[in-house]
Formats: sequence, C-alpha cells, structure tokens
Amino acid sequence: MSAKQLKILDKILTGIGYIAYPALLIYLLIIQSPLLLACIIVPALCFASTSALRYLINAARPYETGTSENLLDKKTQGKSFPSRHVSSMFAIAASWLLVNEAIGAILCILGCIMAAVRVRGGAHSTKDVIAGAVFAFAFCAIGYAMAYQLI
Repeated sequence: MSAKQLKILDKILTGIGYIAYPALLIYLLIIQSPLLLACIIVPALCFASTSALRYLINAARPYETGTSENLLDKKTQGKSFPSRHVSSMFAIAASWLLVNEAIGAILCILGCIMAAVRVRGGAHSTKDVIAGAVFAFAFCAIGYAMAYQLI
C-alpha cells in the first residue's frame, strides 16, 4: 500500500469514528436511553486518561527512532504510547457494543485496520496500538460496569 493510500485510509477510518460516536449519542438521545450519560462520560474519561498516559510516558514514535518510515507525514514528537487514535476507536466500539453488537463488531474490525495503518504508517509501534485497544476496552468495561450500578 502506498503512502498516499495509507493517508487516505487513515483519514477515512478516523472520520468513521467522528461519525460513529455522535451517531451513537443522537440515537441514545432519540430513544431516551439511560445509557446516554454513561456513553458521554466513559469515552470522554477514556480519551482524557489515554492523553494523560501519552503525556506522562512520552514514548518516541517509530519514525523518530528510525525504526519506521513516516508514511503518514506525522509531525508529533513523542506521545506515541498508547495510541490515542486506536484507543478512541475502541472506546467508541465498546460503547456501540452496549447498544448494537453488529455495529460494535464492525467498529472493532475497523479499529484493528486502523491499528495496522498506524503501525504501517510509522506513527506507532505494535505495542502502542495494542495498548490503546486493551486500555480502551478495559477502561470502558470498568466504566460501564460502574454506570450500570447507577442506572
């Protein structure tokens, strides 16, 4: 896959996340689901936690260390671990899994493709994307389990 194709795929996958998350919230609002507040708070806290971890760990990106070419033309220095793109996609997928397993499963598959694109593009190492996915699922599992206790 060429660098141009990787960039396009990366943007498409990111865009799907940008569409899927508000779509979930709108759907939950329309059906007046008690999950709405949890589906706002849990992914937001997951995103903030992932961002904080990245800042604290400040791991170099593969294109900085010379272990991979920068095919996605990233400019960011450090903050590679865990992958926030992948974490966000998996948090969105985990949220959709509560409401519609088919959409959630599709988003999980797209999250895996996103992870592969981010690694191939040199933005992240394999451990970065795996950590992002695992962190998001674990965070969401705990967060939604706590939310169900309150609903």
